[in-house]
Amino acid sequence: MQDNTLFVILNPHAAKGKAKKQETMIRKLLSDGGREVVLVYTEAGVGAMQLAYQATLEKRSAIIAAGGDGTVNEVANGILKSVMTEKVPAPILGVLPIGRGNDFAWGMGIPKPLVQACATILKGEVKHIDAGVIYGGNYPEGRFFVNGQGVGFEPLVNFLASEFKHVSGTLSYVFALIRILLHYPEPYSVELTMDDQVLNLKTQQLSICNGRRMGSAFLMGPDALFDDGYFDVVYANAPVPSKRMVPLALTFLSGNQVKQKEFSVVRARHIRMVSSDHPLPIHVDGEEISKGCMEFSTDLLEHVLPVFCPCGGK
Repeated sequence: MQDNTLFVILNPHAAKGKAKKQETMIRKLLSDGGREVVLVYTEAGVGAMQLAYQATLEKRSAIIAAGGDGTVNEVANGILKSVMTEKVPAPILGVLPIGRGNDFAWGMGIPKPLVQACATILKGEVKHIDAGVIYGGNYPEGRFFVNGQGVGFEPLVNFLASEFKHVSGTLSYVFALIRILLHYPEPYSVELTMDDQVLNLKTQQLSICNGRRMGSAFLMGPDALFDDGYFDVVYANAPVPSKRMVPLALTFLSGNQVKQKEFSVVRARHIRMVSSDHPLPIHVDGEEISKGCMEFSTDLLEHVLPVFCPCGGK
């Protein structure tokens, strides 16, 4: 029998420590709905992934990730690892977007204001979404993700943005983009497999999109849907000269890169990439998979994760 409490995993370090101040309000807003609230902090050695894994084994009916995209990714990994290995029912994932980056919540239509985000959970509307699992880099055994995977140029920007101590959100990505352009990366010579299609090309950027937005502002997969059974794979189909990268980067703010000749979009369920020259930097949901590995494979898991979201959330 499943537990009926709302099990909240709060990352006190999210939003550069500001998230911890939200605990009292979170408890009040969620308990006002009549549900019992159990709230735990992530801490050194006991991260959100471990907490979510154990809570899923305990058959909690709902696990709430309070933090940014990194917290959501860890909670989703804990849930899905438990579901896949122990064959237990999946609890409903809830999200309180109080972190530095909240791309998954944005894509799902979950409001950023805490009052409205809690109301979304209490209303109880649920969508079953797809997830991805990548094998490679630091995770040869696999790591799950819910929003998207970046390879090449975009992870370089993401990794650098996360290093800034006093700048966050979109501005951190803009500063990182400028710095990366000063040391413009060479294209990768790769064999790219997307389901049954095999391409050999030189590319600097590939995004595997379950959700639409990454990096707090960039519509890497403007037409991606969380529950359609496919990734939108958006990639540079030829090397992009440095003089074109800035104007192209601006098109990512609106998603218009998919209309440019330099980019292609393929809908696929299985992706494999092998580089023959330069190691590939990779992230999923903003979390580092590798600063540089020579190959990876990514699979789609259809409708595996129930999520609290408003009706019409994409």
